[in-house]
Amino acid sequence: MWLLGAYLFAQCLSLPVLIAGPSWALWPTLPDLLLWAALGCALLYHRPAGAAQQPVWQALVLLSVLAVCAFGVLFVMRDGHLASAVAFGLFQLYKLAQVLAMFWMVSRLPLRDKVLAHWGRAALAAFVLMVGSVAWTYFSPALPTALGQVLPHSLGSAAGPWGAYYLHNEPGLGAVGYNHGYVALQVTVLAALVLMLRPHRSNVWVLAAALVACFLSGSRAGLAGCLLFALLEWRHLPVRAGLLLGLLGAAGLAAAPWLDQQLGDLATRQSTLLDVGDTNNLAGRSEIWGHYLRAFMHDPYRLWVGSGFGSAINNRSNAHSTPLQVLYETGLAGLATFGLFFWVLIRRLFAAHTARSGVALGLLAGLWLTALTQETFYPNPAFGGSLPLLALALALALAPARRPAAPATQRQR
Repeated sequence: MWLLGAYLFAQCLSLPVLIAGPSWALWPTLPDLLLWAALGCALLYHRPAGAAQQPVWQALVLLSVLAVCAFGVLFVMRDGHLASAVAFGLFQLYKLAQVLAMFWMVSRLPLRDKVLAHWGRAALAAFVLMVGSVAWTYFSPALPTALGQVLPHSLGSAAGPWGAYYLHNEPGLGAVGYNHGYVALQVTVLAALVLMLRPHRSNVWVLAAALVACFLSGSRAGLAGCLLFALLEWRHLPVRAGLLLGLLGAAGLAAAPWLDQQLGDLATRQSTLLDVGDTNNLAGRSEIWGHYLRAFMHDPYRLWVGSGFGSAINNRSNAHSTPLQVLYETGLAGLATFGLFFWVLIRRLFAAHTARSGVALGLLAGLWLTALTQETFYPNPAFGGSLPLLALALALALAPARRPAAPATQRQR
């Protein structure tokens, strides 16, 4: 239990800490190491998963079994770059194993108030540090430069995007990852966990801070998803939320004359969210989607069975859409199973009818908005690191609320 609290706190530093494994994608981060340590401890005691989480656990296992079968399809299709596709497929299975491990661990835990309070403090500290690091790296390259002195990355092309993270110092990435969408995703999920674990506190500022961090991350999809999540949460506090949004807007307008060109360009980029009909705002995604659709037209058989788990690398780019990525790699069977999993999950969250499940439903709405233009729910190298954290949040949200103990006079009757 305490290791999972440490796992939550470690989210503020999600950069690789060791050079291990055949690829940069497998270099372990501190959260990875803590997850496996927690699993080792969890294997030492026997306790079944909670009844509330059982249906989702079974659907998650079914989804993982289908992913293993889809991995075997790689060897049937035998497309070009098979070795690369196998490597990516193995990585995706590794990330799915982490998701299974995390959901299984949290589902078996007796979530007492003391444990939840400890997790709440860890999540809040991690969130504050994560938002701070995103803001810091937007305005200064000092943090990645300093981290680059002690963390592994200098292996040339073998370091993959981690080398670019330290070399180019792209603004707004924090100490979280090399992908802007992933950074915004982590900020949003961690904000949701803070809300779940601190339900009786005023958390309006948490969502405001998350919006600022997502804005500075440069991810338009991430900002849109976080905004939808925030609006769904703030509907319970319309006056306070309206005042806060008004203050944020007024502060932005007042600061506009003093913004440097870089921040002004970022504001212009993020404002393109308001013009969803302009394909120029899709950053090349329309061409990528067209390429994937042409692949189905060229070989319709792939529409049914997919091209194999990890095969997206054959297109030199991921699909930049979760449903399209699932369809391409696992076919209609995989897409149907994927839909079944979320149907079971959403049904169970509605049935839970707790404050935590309400937060989780709002979070899923925001994340699904981002999933239309990125692989939010897919275990690829760019976004897979967030899935164990999301699994923790969902297992927690599905847990039944603890009833307050009856007064002593009632227990004596």
